[in-house]
Amino acid sequence: MRSKTTSLKQNLIVWVIAPLSIFTLLLSLFLYFYLQNKVNDFFNKRLYAIAQSIEQSIGVKDEKLFVDFPSFSIDFLSSQDKGVVYYAVQDAHGVVLIGYKNLFKKPIPKAHNKVFYDTVYDGIALKAVSYKTSITSVGKVYNAYITVAESMEERDVNIKDMLSILIGILIFVALFIIAVTFVAVKRGLLPLHSLNAMIQKRDSRDLEPLRFDAPKELEEIVDSINVLLHRSRDTIEYMEHFNADVSHQLRTPIAELKVKLELLYDKNNEDYIALTKLLDNMTHIMEQLLLYAKTNANTINFKHFTMVNLNKFCKNYSKKTALRAYKKGFDYIFQDSDETIEINSDPILLESMLDNIINNALCYAVDDNKNPMGAITLSIQRHEQAIWLCVKDEGKGIDEQSIHHIFDRYYRVDSKKEGTGLGLNIVRQIAILHKAEVLVRNENGLKVAIIFEHQKDNHTI
Repeated sequence: MRSKTTSLKQNLIVWVIAPLSIFTLLLSLFLYFYLQNKVNDFFNKRLYAIAQSIEQSIGVKDEKLFVDFPSFSIDFLSSQDKGVVYYAVQDAHGVVLIGYKNLFKKPIPKAHNKVFYDTVYDGIALKAVSYKTSITSVGKVYNAYITVAESMEERDVNIKDMLSILIGILIFVALFIIAVTFVAVKRGLLPLHSLNAMIQKRDSRDLEPLRFDAPKELEEIVDSINVLLHRSRDTIEYMEHFNADVSHQLRTPIAELKVKLELLYDKNNEDYIALTKLLDNMTHIMEQLLLYAKTNANTINFKHFTMVNLNKFCKNYSKKTALRAYKKGFDYIFQDSDETIEINSDPILLESMLDNIINNALCYAVDDNKNPMGAITLSIQRHEQAIWLCVKDEGKGIDEQSIHHIFDRYYRVDSKKEGTGLGLNIVRQIAILHKAEVLVRNENGLKVAIIFEHQKDNHTI
């Protein structure tokens, strides 16, 4: 069972977006605190500037501090009509010269040291600044304590506005980077998709090296694939040579045995007949096993495939096969097509496929007394865009259950009859090599059709 794994594209996107998301979150937190600090610093400086403007309105009269209120009221403005501002000026004895009583509750700061702090006055949360100032008059020093506090609305609004702009920018940047990531990953994977498409277009016939202008990252993969293709071709050629060698080495001793039998026995001798039949059966089994190995899709050498005129091929084949059918007591009929048909095929394999089908008909298209029934017909037919190469006998056919198994290895409809049970399995293998299908059905006898699909033009498939 194939394990479920994430795609390379998903991995790349995750590895880009996940760090980006974490970085964006951390950057947002950093900027939030940074902007909050900068905004507070700005407003603290403004608050201190307001307090200093009050200082300019403080004077000494009759050896007492006083505040020039008209001048102060002109210079001291509220926080741009947002929120409220509180102020207080008191002398060294704690007497409030102007402003709100009890506003300043913090410890008295040292000279000229300002103190910023949060406080609550009249139920309102405030940010306040207090500092000590000294005024010299007639050689005498007078100390005053100035406090200015403002509510937080304007600060909060500014922080909120700046954060809104910042978050908008971050979201835009993040979306832009994500979009660029998707495009970059898609374009980065194009060579892989091109390589995959190139491989998908090939079939088991094409073992030529890949010619692919691959990026450096894919060069090793392409080289490895080409090495595998080269090894596959070598393996196929080895199996082809092996089958040829085995076939030659086995045929020779069997032929020698037949010659010796003819020298030792009279042809009417029962032992001669039995041994000859045994050798013929051995020869048939050997030929079928070798053909079965040869027609395996993983070991076939497709360089032997060429364009074959199917009409001419079937005519020549029928001339040879008709005699064999007549000797068995069958009639033989060839029905040609009106149009010229060409297929990409190995003529030897095509002949072996027809031999196995017709041998099956010669064996099973008999009555209970083993007498041949009717004729065996080879025909070329067109059905829409498909070409059917059919072999039909006029026997009793087979039961429907057997139809589903007759292409299985070693399956025989009648186990009492001689045979390897590989014939129709080989037929199916050869059909697959031709990208064809095999259809078997009862039709006043048994009909086996090899269906060649995907016609290229009006005369060629």
